[in-house]
Parts: sequence; structure tokens; C-alpha cells
Amino acid sequence: MYMSRARLLPAVVSNKTSWKNMGNSYNIHRLVWPIFSRGADDKRSFIYRQESDGKLPAFYFVSEREPEDESGLWDIDVKQYDPILKSGQNLSFSLRANPIVSKRDEKGKQHRHDVVMDEKFRIKNENKRNAVYPDISEIVQTKGVEWLQKKAEKNGFLIDSNKVRADSYRKHKFYKPSGKHHVSFNTIDFTGFLTVTEPELFKQVLFNGIGPAKGFGCGLLLVRPIR
Repeated sequence: MYMSRARLLPAVVSNKTSWKNMGNSYNIHRLVWPIFSRGADDKRSFIYRQESDGKLPAFYFVSEREPEDESGLWDIDVKQYDPILKSGQNLSFSLRANPIVSKRDEKGKQHRHDVVMDEKFRIKNENKRNAVYPDISEIVQTKGVEWLQKKAEKNGFLIDSNKVRADSYRKHKFYKPSGKHHVSFNTIDFTGFLTVTEPELFKQVLFNGIGPAKGFGCGLLLVRPIR
């Protein structure tokens, strides 16, 4: 596996058209896909996250293939990625994820719901006209961390809810060129500390990510030793 940090070249960043083309998650997806794809039929073999590095956007990738910049748009630093992990190891982490809960309707059809909106619907249905909603930040923290705890238990690590922050709740919405309906998903940014319980299982999470919407910049778990 490889871990890469990529920045768009200054000439690209200064081009207004380039900034316009980064206007939504789908355009960014199209921008980064050619770095790792070898053809239109290729399956996604990488996960990524967009960050701001000063005033310029920076991207972090974990990939099966070494990145190749045939477009000449990028400045890319690459290193092999095979972290040494052990049970009981404590790490700091950051994660941008699309936390969802799956539920079945009366006909048995499964639907995905954003955890924050699902909680607001629950409060509304239970209290009808007298519904009083907590501050949105409180719902994001509570339901976001609850979602991450469940994911952690299945993926070789543990978190302490008192040592994890969930915030930056954001809605992403776009139309694909060939689509008639919009695509939307919500993200939460997590930061905090975790403990590795099953190193090999946890390594797969580092390689493959957590949760849905990985093709649109979600799921990449970035970790570092606690100093």
C-alpha cells in the first residue's frame, strides 16, 4: 500500500476554471480519480481526504497503486504504507466520515439515514407537536460518537467517548452529468484518541476506510503516535 500527499500546482490553483471545477464532491472525485485509475472500467483502489494546507487544498491518499500524474496537475509525495501496530497501542486520529444508520420500512425495503437527521426525526415522531430539539452540535457529538463506537468495535479498535470530538457537520449535494436526480450525503469530522485492540483488523481499516461515500472523500482514518 501507499500513502500520498498531493497538492495542485500553483498554476492550476490560480486558474479560476480549476477552482470552479472543484465546486462540489463529484467534481473533486473526477479530479483525483485519474491519479490512480488506468481506465474507465477500473474499480476504485484508493481512499482520500481533502484538507486545507494554508490557503491551498491538500489531498491525502491511501492506495493499492502508486499514484501517477499523467495530467501534470499535481505535486505528489509518496511513501510506502505498512504501519507497525500492536494491541494496546494508543494513537491520535482524525476522520471525515458519512455516518449513517440502515433501517427497513413497512415493506421491508432498506433505507440509509444520516444519523443526525435520523435522531431529529425520532425526536419529532416521539414528541409530535411538542418536539424540542437539542442544539445541532449536541446531536452531532452524541450520535456521531455513538456511530463511531459501533464501527470501532467491529474494526479492531476502541474509543473513549470523552476523548473524541465530532463536529463540522456538513451537507454535500450535487448532480452527476448523466443523472436526473441529485446525490446528497452528510459528513462529520472526528478527532481524538483510540486504542488498537486487534492490529491486523485495524490495519485493514487504515487501508480500506470506514463507512460509505469513500469515493467522495470519506472514510480515510489518519493516525499518528501520541507524543
